[in-house]
Amino acid sequence: MSLDLISQLNLIRQDLPDSVIASLNYKQVFEHTLKEYWAIQKSYPFLQVQKPVLKKAHFPSWGDYIGYMAFYQPITGEAIIRTDVPLLTLPFTSCHELAHQMGYASEAEANFIAFVVASKTNDPVLKYSMLLQMFTYSQSEQLSLIAKTGNFEKWKQIVNRNKTLLNHKVIADRKKIKDFFIQRQQLLLPASTSLYDQFLQWNKQAKGIKSYDEVLLWVIAYNKQNSK
Repeated sequence: MSLDLISQLNLIRQDLPDSVIASLNYKQVFEHTLKEYWAIQKSYPFLQVQKPVLKKAHFPSWGDYIGYMAFYQPITGEAIIRTDVPLLTLPFTSCHELAHQMGYASEAEANFIAFVVASKTNDPVLKYSMLLQMFTYSQSEQLSLIAKTGNFEKWKQIVNRNKTLLNHKVIADRKKIKDFFIQRQQLLLPASTSLYDQFLQWNKQAKGIKSYDEVLLWVIAYNKQNSK
């Protein structure tokens, strides 16, 4: 799956001008994301968002300590999203949070809906944002499985292979995102990851944090179905 994602990333990035990415702002991202959801409702009526709200987090730095990029506020029905993060992460995150607003509590379900919306869009930024996230999930899962075998030589081979195949602009985009979170790792409260993992499990997501990359199985099944 990683190789296919690399091909898609390279293809879309070579046609995505740097100037478009540089000009992005969170208001544009929120507006375009809502527009794509409304457009896809014609083909997928069950993806209707009654009162969609994407709202900028007033205290985004709290996410550095608690470990969140966005969250659904059940009392107000709003999606609260950090806008201090690298902007290429925002389109997919916004799609994910809108899925929660529709009532899909599962992180895997929200990720899958975001994947479907981004797959059908004509917005290259949204599609690219989704592919970046899917590749991160895919590579992480693959490397995790290899690490469990203790074959770290193969682990390094996969990392080097992917770096060689990825377009240098894709690598630069991924590095910017990675550096943002690495710089904030020391701020994360020690218990926050464990508490969030427990929170997900209490909310019937048995795999906890692993629920996020569970979407890969759904994506594979979806692609197989649509290739018939």
